[in-house]
Amino acid sequence: MIKKLLLFLAITALSVFSISSSQAHGAGTTSTPAADSKVSVMPSVVSIEFDGKLQTLGTEKINRITVTDPSGQVISDGISLVEGTKLSTKISILDSTGLMSVHYRIVSEDGHPVEGGYSFTVSENLTPSNAPNEESNKTAYGIEEESKSLFFAGLLAIIFLAITAFAVIRRNSKR
Repeated sequence: MIKKLLLFLAITALSVFSISSSQAHGAGTTSTPAADSKVSVMPSVVSIEFDGKLQTLGTEKINRITVTDPSGQVISDGISLVEGTKLSTKISILDSTGLMSVHYRIVSEDGHPVEGGYSFTVSENLTPSNAPNEESNKTAYGIEEESKSLFFAGLLAIIFLAITAFAVIRRNSKR
């Protein structure tokens, strides 16, 4: 009886651990410029480094990054470049100042789409930069995964299976 209960608990713990670890899709690790930073120079390139390789499908554009100025105008050039774990875009309008918004949508290595974003501020005294030499940031990004409902469904399924397995083990031990 005790061996069965320990086996049941081990299987349940492994199931919960595997579900929660599989939900860590494509988290941003660093960005240039850094999230919530204040820079004195408008960068010519904005980039985000992720914790795993990004999926690519030939010439299909499944990963994208856009940068908008305070008025909502897109100031990035519309081309999103993927290099392994890095997603970047060039800035086409270098004279914007104020709060810039960066939005991205990626397909992580495990195939899950992830959306998120952050912002940075460009001060009033602008000088265009050819090299992105702003600070990098190792903070968490506001990630909205399209698979959150899948996570909760999986968690409910595990709880249901755990209760069912416990009831079956208990019924069999009484015989």
